[in-house]
Amino acid sequence: MSGMKNIKFFTSLGIIVAAMFARPVFAESSVPTSPLFFRAVNAGYKDDNSAQNYDFFELGKTVADDLDLSAFKIQYFNSSNNLAGELEFAESTILRADSVVFGYQKSSQYQDAPARYLYNFSSSGLASTAGRLRIVQGEKIIDELCWGKLSCDQQLPKFATKQADNRTAVICQKDCTELFSLEEYYPNIQEDAIYIPEPKPVEKPSCSGLKITEIYSYYEENSSEQFIELFNSNEYDQNLTACTLRYKNKNYPLTGTLTAESYTIIQDILLTKDPSTSITVELRDENGLVDSLTYSHGQKRGASLALLDGQ
Repeated sequence: MSGMKNIKFFTSLGIIVAAMFARPVFAESSVPTSPLFFRAVNAGYKDDNSAQNYDFFELGKTVADDLDLSAFKIQYFNSSNNLAGELEFAESTILRADSVVFGYQKSSQYQDAPARYLYNFSSSGLASTAGRLRIVQGEKIIDELCWGKLSCDQQLPKFATKQADNRTAVICQKDCTELFSLEEYYPNIQEDAIYIPEPKPVEKPSCSGLKITEIYSYYEENSSEQFIELFNSNEYDQNLTACTLRYKNKNYPLTGTLTAESYTIIQDILLTKDPSTSITVELRDENGLVDSLTYSHGQKRGASLALLDGQ
């Protein structure tokens, strides 16, 4: 993952050697039966330059195929065993790699990481003294681990907060035959571990193919004779609910369906019989202007303005 640095847990070779020969074992791991499991976690790492935790947790998958993460969510319970936050995945969030690391959003360690690899359960990251992480699929808990004073089947001690003393608790390696232990561990951060497809563009309702073909404003007897004529040039029926006629800065939404290659008249708009200046009638949809027709001063009683052969 670009911009994300390896987390360093040791300050001297002596500490590294000591850790290699003194790995406390807490419980034996077993092969996970769920498709998603906790592979590693660190709930306490800090360095000398920042008060922010460099917390992370790593998820692994047991299936060879891509895994849709949108069926899962990660829950975090704080040291008081209260639900402090959830990480949910957008639809079609696909885990392609064997594992994926999520870093604490406010840590300077992960500031340049893509948002999909970050979490922010609380204002201070994971509590080092005690906590609980769960993977939930629907209403079912499929994996859980605890540390400190909170207990569950996968139990870990509280995490150290001093740089020299801190270790990552590795829960389960790829083949899941390792023991639970505290050891030096550098998470394998892969920027392409998660794939989120680009959302399909939402097509706005369209009146494409409709035309204003006639305006009749100067009536013989009364205004009920006035109309605006529309033509559907498409080879399919057009739903008019996406269409609006705009006349003299007012919008008139349309309803109904106009069948293919046929005409309809709109009579719900009071038109100026013979305007002193030109007036334009616009047909619009959410994408903008579809068509327009302008009629000017000099209209004749009983005569309409019509398009003939598109002119």
